[in-house]
Amino acid sequence: MYAKGHAGLTLLIVSLLMLPFGENEYALYIIVLSAALSALPDLDMEWQKHVSFIHHRGITHSILFAVIAGFAFGLLFYYTHQTLLWAGVGFTSAFLGVVCHLIGDVFTYHAFKPLWPLSEKEIAFGLCRAGNRSVNERLMTVGGIVFIAYFLFVSGNLSSLLAS
Repeated sequence: MYAKGHAGLTLLIVSLLMLPFGENEYALYIIVLSAALSALPDLDMEWQKHVSFIHHRGITHSILFAVIAGFAFGLLFYYTHQTLLWAGVGFTSAFLGVVCHLIGDVFTYHAFKPLWPLSEKEIAFGLCRAGNRSVNERLMTVGGIVFIAYFLFVSGNLSSLLAS
């Protein structure tokens, strides 16, 4: 899956996950930051040009990387805002962004180990090519619509739109 598809899928999943938190600016930050960070695992495509043991859909496409990215962004946000709440926003955003990336890549043909180091099992459902333009664009569209619906719902504007 490409960056647009990952961002859309992340908007879709994380918007739904944040619904129980209602109107909450931190939930909104988490949704937007998760979508922005959802392509983070694909840094391995650049790194593999310079480091021999890095390969695409290797360590950066694992639950371990999700935790590492979460801790790194949690520390960064703690350092910049000096509160545990912001550290939680940083951790949650990066962790969910990477996990949503893994979910998206599981639907493609290229098998990898998303649960490493907990499991060595390679997974690929083979439902679409990563570069399928239609799938990537539709995910972005659906994710964008769900995000807008989330925002309208939690702000109370959805009911007034539907009533008019």
